[in-house]
Amino acid sequence: MSFVTNLGQYLNYKLTKRNDLLRLFDGFGTNQDNLIQHSYEQNVDAYSVVKKISDIFSSTPWMVEQKVDGEWQKVEDTTIHELLENPNQLKGYTWNDIDEQMITYLLCSGNSYLYGEKLGGKISEVDVLPSNHIEICTNGNFFLPNLKYKFDIDSTVRTYTPDDLQHVKLFNPNYSSVEDSYEGLSVFQVAAKAVQVGNDRWDASAHLFQNRGMSGLITDQSDRPMLSDEAKKVQSAFKQSVSGTNKFGGVKVTNKDLKYVSMSMSSTDLQLIEQGVIPLRAICNVLGLDSSLFNDPSNKTFNNRLEAEKAMYTNVIIPLAARISAAHNNYIVKNHYPDGNYRMRKDYSKVEALQKDKKQEAQKDKIVMDGINVILNMPLDMESKILMIKENYNLSEEIINSLKNTPNEPISD
Repeated sequence: MSFVTNLGQYLNYKLTKRNDLLRLFDGFGTNQDNLIQHSYEQNVDAYSVVKKISDIFSSTPWMVEQKVDGEWQKVEDTTIHELLENPNQLKGYTWNDIDEQMITYLLCSGNSYLYGEKLGGKISEVDVLPSNHIEICTNGNFFLPNLKYKFDIDSTVRTYTPDDLQHVKLFNPNYSSVEDSYEGLSVFQVAAKAVQVGNDRWDASAHLFQNRGMSGLITDQSDRPMLSDEAKKVQSAFKQSVSGTNKFGGVKVTNKDLKYVSMSMSSTDLQLIEQGVIPLRAICNVLGLDSSLFNDPSNKTFNNRLEAEKAMYTNVIIPLAARISAAHNNYIVKNHYPDGNYRMRKDYSKVEALQKDKKQEAQKDKIVMDGINVILNMPLDMESKILMIKENYNLSEEIINSLKNTPNEPISD
């Protein structure tokens, strides 16, 4: 197959690809199959970012708390724990699988659907419905929409009401109908151009290496052009002298008046291909992540890494967990414990990145306590000691009372 034919096929491929992407990004919310396919399934950066978020989110355990005397206390051995331990026996899911699917669908499509199968009126098994197979149906009444969810995949066709399943979405302010108002906004709709650039960059890189075997043309500039047999001999000699990986990209010089025409990419084109970090940074910015978590060479120091891990929790994981836990409390917990005295939430007590601040606070508290002890051991009357503690540490009288060696002695104002 000739180079011109190859070039024609490549340009036709790129044109088709570009048109697909333009259709994809022009009417993004209407086709979630394309949305997931062209972002999460085909884009390296999109997959890496979503996978990291879902891995961190799913590895953070859930805890159940009960309200006792107005305060939440951690409890064990509830019916919710039974569901967490065995959410779907038929499919062999763990709750980590449930978390991963929910986060992936939520970020990629803007919507996540959890369906609970009830036994004796209590949710005993859950499953995540693929958001690209859910059709939201309403009437035209904004205040009484009669919301329904139509689930259609292969031979399974069901219609659910809002009470039948849990719908978590990322708010989309740009809607033109009542049905659209219930559709979530995918992060990749916002980062559409970054996804497109990233896909094009990898396509260009792949075709660059695929077609790198022929880097240029040799043409005859003499008054007498070469005959066919002469051209074959020159070609054979040239091929023999330049073939081999050790001569990659090289050009053989002959003693005939020939001209070399480069067919390789220019340095400017190569720079565009090498700027792969730009789409990555854009996707990270949309999600509130630091690109240093994804091997960004210009933003990769030890201190940055530690701060980036902490920021990942505070900016991404915790807000997502709060959104999903609120939905779980309204759907799962309310089903198991209708009195409202129980709740589910993520447990961050063993997350190392979030414990550093607690260590710093503990060190500060120790410094304060050491200073207070010094004052309390001074040869002064208690009233003078209290005054010094108030002036230096700005503590309340209640706390000061708890620190006194003689707790029954009153404190004068």
